[in-house]
Amino acid sequence: MGTGCRVVCDGGPVQGVLQAPWGPCSASVTTRCDTPRPYVICFPARPWYRLTQVRSTTQWTRACVPRSSRSRGVFCHHPSQGDVQTVANFVFVSYAGYPYSPSSLCPDNGLGILAAVLRQAGHDVRILDFGTVDTMRRLYPEGLSHEAAPLLMELAQAGPQPGPALVQRLGELDHQLEQHQAAEVQDIAHEVVRSVGDIDPAFVGFKLWNGDGFTGSVTIAEALRRACPDLAIYAGGPQTTWAGAAILERTGVFDALVLGEGEDKVLALAEAAMSGKPLADVAGVVVAADTQTCPTGTVNIDETPRAIYDEDVYPAMSGDQKLKMIVLDDSRGCPYGCAFCMHSYESGRVLRTRSAAHIVDDMESVIEQHGIRTFRFAGSSTPGSLMADVAREIKRRRLKVLYTSFAHFDNSLPEYYELMRASGLYSMFFGLETGSEALLKKATGKPIKLEYVREAVSKAKAAGITVACSMIVPMPFETQETLDKSYELLAEIRPDSVPLQFPGLLPGTRWFQHPERFNFEFDRENFFRENLDYKFKMLFPPSFWKPLSYKVNGMSFHEFTQITAQFAERLEAAGILTGVPDENLMMAHVTGMSPREFRDRARFWCAAGDVPAMQRFVAAYNDAATSESLT
Repeated sequence: MGTGCRVVCDGGPVQGVLQAPWGPCSASVTTRCDTPRPYVICFPARPWYRLTQVRSTTQWTRACVPRSSRSRGVFCHHPSQGDVQTVANFVFVSYAGYPYSPSSLCPDNGLGILAAVLRQAGHDVRILDFGTVDTMRRLYPEGLSHEAAPLLMELAQAGPQPGPALVQRLGELDHQLEQHQAAEVQDIAHEVVRSVGDIDPAFVGFKLWNGDGFTGSVTIAEALRRACPDLAIYAGGPQTTWAGAAILERTGVFDALVLGEGEDKVLALAEAAMSGKPLADVAGVVVAADTQTCPTGTVNIDETPRAIYDEDVYPAMSGDQKLKMIVLDDSRGCPYGCAFCMHSYESGRVLRTRSAAHIVDDMESVIEQHGIRTFRFAGSSTPGSLMADVAREIKRRRLKVLYTSFAHFDNSLPEYYELMRASGLYSMFFGLETGSEALLKKATGKPIKLEYVREAVSKAKAAGITVACSMIVPMPFETQETLDKSYELLAEIRPDSVPLQFPGLLPGTRWFQHPERFNFEFDRENFFRENLDYKFKMLFPPSFWKPLSYKVNGMSFHEFTQITAQFAERLEAAGILTGVPDENLMMAHVTGMSPREFRDRARFWCAAGDVPAMQRFVAAYNDAATSESLT
C-alpha cells in the first residue's frame, strides 16, 4: 500500500516520517504532535489516500484499510476524541455528443456546483466536459465538412421539399458522419479511461443527455467498467431524471442513478463509494430497475456553494474551448405547473430563490477570478421582484455586466424594465406557447392573459430589452383558427425572436401522465426504449428525422412537424425572426452581428462542421465578454 505517512503540524515544520510495514491487511500507527491540529499527509500507492485531517486532538491513529470493490479514501479513527475528515478524488464526465449549437459550448454550472460541494468537504474533483470546440473538430472531420458545405447551401435554396438526389447525397454523408463519430467516441472513451487511471477517483459521475450524448456516455462508461471493474459509476442529469429506471433496463453499467437535484445527494454518493455503504435508502437514488420517482426539490440554493470554473478542476475552461457565458443559479421550482413542462417535476412546485446579494456576489466573484462579464439566469420563471432586486444590487456595486433571464408574463413587473436594462439585462425569454387564451388554458393550464403579454413585450422593447417569445406549434387541440390567432398576436407585438418547437412528450409532465386528456397517443411501454438513443439529424429539417412514436391531434410526427415548419415560414415571410433564444440574442449582440445573421451563420457552422468559423466566433465572443468596455 505504501511506505508511511509524514506528519505536518499547523504552521509548523515536518515532525518526522513514520515507517510502517503496511500491507494488504489492516494496520495502524499512532504518534503525537505538539500542536492541537496536526495534518497527516500520506504517500501510499493510491492517490486517493492523499490527506486526512484530525481536528481538536494531539493524538491520531492512521488505519490502513485494504482496498475492496467499493473502498476508496482514507479511513481514520481517534480512540477517544477528534473529528476525522476522509478525502478522495472524484471525476464528473459530460459528453453531450456533437455540439449542435453555440449554446452547447457554455460551461456547465450544475457540475461546477457539485464540484464545489465536494471541494467544500475537502475532496479533489475533475470535470471532463466534452462540450468544446475541439470535440466539434473531432466529431466532424475536415473532409466531410468540405463535402457538406455546398450540399447544405443547395438544401437552403431548395426549400422544404428538396429533390430526391440531394436527399440521397445528404443521407450518404450523414451515414459517413455517424460512422466517423462512432469511432471517435471509442477514442474518447479510451482517453477518459486513461484520465481516470491517472486520477484514480472514488467514483465517476456521468451527466446524461439524450441521443448521441446518451449513446456516447454509455460507451464511455462501459469502457471504464471494463478497465476498472471495481469503480463506482453513477449517472445524473436531465436524461436520468426523465428516464429513471428505464436507463438501468437499457444498460447495467451504472451502479446508481440520481434523480432530480444532486447537491443534497453527492456527499452520500461519495461516502458510499469510499466505504461501501448502501445507497438504497437515499431518496432520489435509483439502484435497481424499479419505479422510484423524482423527489421534490428541497435544496436551499441560497446556501449552495458557488460553482467552480478553475482550470485545474474544469480543464475545458482554458483557452477558447468554451463560450465564456456563466449560468447563475438564481431560482428553482415553478409554482405554475404547466402541463407540458418538466420544471415542476424536476425541482418542485415551490419557488426557491437565491438572494439578490448572493447572485451579484456570484457575478462579482466570476469577474474577479475569471474576468467573465456575461451571464444567464438558470431559473425557469425568475420572478420580476428578484430581477428588480438584482438590478438594484448591480447598479449599487457599479458592475459592468450583460445577462439574460427567463421571465413569466404573470409576474415580470414591467415597471422595473428600465432599471433592469440599465443594470445590464439584455434579453428576456417568455413562454407564450399560443396566441389563444382558451387553448392555452385547455392544453397547458397556463394562467396568461394576453393583456399581460402585450404590456410586457411593449415595455421591454421600449426599455431596450430584446424579447424572445417561445411557441409550441401545433398545440394539443390546435385548429386553423387558433393558429391564426397566434400569428395575429405575434404580428402585433413583434418580439425580437420566436423560438418554435413542436409538442414534445416529457416524462413527469401531465401531457405524458395523462395523454388522453391532451390529445396525445403513444406506446408508454416502449417509449423509453425507442427514445433514449434518439438522434437529431443536423443535415435535415425535422420533417426528415426518424419519426417519434407518438401522435398529437391524430397526426403523426411528420404531419405535425410540417405544421411547425409552415408556421415558421409564415412568420419569416412577415419579417418575424424565428429560432433565436435569449442567450443567442445576447451572443449576436456581443459579437456585433444581427440576430438573423448570427442564427444563419451558427446553423451553418454546426451543420457543416465549419470548425474554423466556430473557433473564430468563440474567440471573438470571449474577448468581448471579458472586456471592461462590454456594453
